[in-house]
Amino acid sequence: MSMDANIARIIQKSNLSREKNPLPDLSAYNFKPEMIIELYPGPALMVDDSHNVLHHNIHAIGIVEALKNNDPSLAGLISRSLTNNCPDMQKLVINDSKGIRHYNLGTFPASLAGTGNKQAVLITARETTVEHNLTNALVDSRQMFKDLVSCSSDFSWETDSQGRFKYVSPKGILGYTAYELNGKAAADLIVGNEGKNPFDTLDAIHDMEVWVQRNDGTKACILVSSVPIIDNKSSWQGARGVCRDITVIREREAALRKIGKREHILNRIITTIRDISKPDEIFTNLMNATLEGIRARHGCIIEITKSRSGVLDTRVRSSSGNLDDDGLIETLRRKALEVGRDNTASDTRTALTLTLDGRSILCSITQHHNEPNGAFFLIRDDQGQEWSEDDAILFNGIASHLGIALEQIHNQEELEYLSRTDELTGLLNRRAFSEEVRKRIAHQKRSRENCALLFVDLDNFKTVNDQMGHATGDEVLQKVAELLSKNTRIGDYVCRLGGDEFALWLENVDTDVAMEKASELVAGRRQLHKITGTLSPAPGLSIGVAVSTPRENPTLDQLLERADTALYEVKKAGKNAVALAEAATGENGSASNAGNDKGRDNNEKSA
Repeated sequence: MSMDANIARIIQKSNLSREKNPLPDLSAYNFKPEMIIELYPGPALMVDDSHNVLHHNIHAIGIVEALKNNDPSLAGLISRSLTNNCPDMQKLVINDSKGIRHYNLGTFPASLAGTGNKQAVLITARETTVEHNLTNALVDSRQMFKDLVSCSSDFSWETDSQGRFKYVSPKGILGYTAYELNGKAAADLIVGNEGKNPFDTLDAIHDMEVWVQRNDGTKACILVSSVPIIDNKSSWQGARGVCRDITVIREREAALRKIGKREHILNRIITTIRDISKPDEIFTNLMNATLEGIRARHGCIIEITKSRSGVLDTRVRSSSGNLDDDGLIETLRRKALEVGRDNTASDTRTALTLTLDGRSILCSITQHHNEPNGAFFLIRDDQGQEWSEDDAILFNGIASHLGIALEQIHNQEELEYLSRTDELTGLLNRRAFSEEVRKRIAHQKRSRENCALLFVDLDNFKTVNDQMGHATGDEVLQKVAELLSKNTRIGDYVCRLGGDEFALWLENVDTDVAMEKASELVAGRRQLHKITGTLSPAPGLSIGVAVSTPRENPTLDQLLERADTALYEVKKAGKNAVALAEAATGENGSASNAGNDKGRDNNEKSA
């Protein structure tokens, strides 16, 4: 750049020498350099031919520092001015203690009066750091703007006073080329918008959303900013502005709203499964959350169960929306069983749509470890109402969590069943029987009805085990359990106390009915002989009966003790009979316990 400046000065000097009117001689006028330096509004200083600073103002501290540090660019500028004995100008970048600074420097050589070769240079400068940074920022901003425009869908446009496009960015928009849009009425592109047209506006508009029609007929959402065009006669001549296609943004926002809604519902379901322990409440909350997210009239949750023998069955876990059509529920149960039996017939992870009796049904099969364990149905009364893709996606997500919930509840109920049930006979175990009977005894105070406890002992069970084996013994125990269960009603309880001892609680019966029931059970011992054949002595049943009256208010332990005493009397008299325990005596209702010294051991009998 300095070489170009020197060439320009040489050409200018030669041109001046050829001019007819030479420059005026101003040598008679004297200037005081020190005043020029002090009063100069920017950096100013004077250096001698050895580059020593003779004087400088406060603004020139950075340049002085650069001279002391032997800045090569600055030293070269001074040397060139002294050598050429002519002014010089150059843009320099100086790195001083305050950072990088940009200057426009001018040098003016001067000779010391009265000395032949003594020279100095007056340096004036204008700091352009701010301008340089601003220029760079503007360049960067311009490049950034160009980059953004080139990779975005923005386009500029201008319309005439008739609302027709007369200029469009070369790349066009909405599937139209610029050529196709020129001369086209902008209003023809707008869909709806209640008559608002930003393309022929009389007022400035900023970021108005407008739905327009693309060249292929689909709809697009564009963001329009525009200003009116007013000529020097204050006449409106049209409008100009820019547009941006924000269809993808709006679609993404809509998708995020849908995802957020799905996440809200699924989180609610997860919280329900995690925090609520009662199955009925879990299914009710899950159903309500589903109907909140998917518009439907009815809902039905059906569990697919498998017995220990591998037989599939179903049970309705929850229904909503007054779903009282037994025929429809039965159809849904059959559908769930159909899929449960053959889970390879279709992709059970995908929601299915069905039409039954004029109803539109959305169905999803729930799974756990790739095994169907239930079905979820949503029902709309109008089969013309189609299920959307979003409905199916949300429903599949709900069904996946429902499958986990069904499995957890099934496991919970199975553990509860095992904790309350005798594994061999399927009857209540002693703990569960005690819990239920204590509740009934407490209820007896209010009902004022008599109840009875039957203590049942399987006679000659040890002989069965010893002579026919434990497998036959187990079969006999199961037959006794079956016999007792068949002779109970709703509200009665039967249990295996342990070994070969059983208990039966009869609700709301008097003494005669209790004794009659016990006698029927003893007579039923013949069913055991079908298993043991001619075994002698043959298995039989001995029963002790204890009646509980509201007046006595006995405890369960007292009733068992009384019934056990009566049972002992039967055993002593020859077995296969029934005995009634003596009535309770004393204020506290303690039963008579005379002669009860046999001290049987249940575990010993079961052995």
